[in-house]
Amino acid sequence: MVKEDILPEKNKAQPLISVIVPCYNQAQYLDECLQSVLDQTYQNWECIIVNDGSPDNTEEVAKQWTEKDPRFKYLKKENGGLSSARNAGIEIAEGEWILPLDADDKIGKDYLRLAEKEFNAYDLVYAKSSFFGNVNAEWNVSYTSYTNLLIHNSIYCSCFYKKKNGKKLGAMMKI
Repeated sequence: MVKEDILPEKNKAQPLISVIVPCYNQAQYLDECLQSVLDQTYQNWECIIVNDGSPDNTEEVAKQWTEKDPRFKYLKKENGGLSSARNAGIEIAEGEWILPLDADDKIGKDYLRLAEKEFNAYDLVYAKSSFFGNVNAEWNVSYTSYTNLLIHNSIYCSCFYKKKNGKKLGAMMKI
């Protein structure tokens, strides 16, 4: 168990990143996903695990992580679907930047650190993506325009965006 006194001190110069992990019947993947968050070289983050009414052992797995590190937070809600779960997590997020992360995905250990270096230059930050498991290949990610992104959903969900920009979009944002 990690105690607060041995956690790295939060750096006020670094923005807080809120990682939002919605979960419905994906408890079997959750440990690997959350371990990839814990392994980050960038330390100023919170991770909100949103149990979207899962009948599996999502709650048990999530609570083990909240006991391991206080940066993990747990939210349980009635099943409402992926967008509803993400939005519930975003609503309570304290971070300036939001990173949605599906419960069956994982991120490279330097993803937060490298993305943070680009925050002043961009409103949306993402990186190369690869499939893992049965398929081992790169996902061809492209961003040609904001309009194209809205119409074709050409970027995977795990891209960073400013929370305040998400609020401006309001009902248009169905992430």
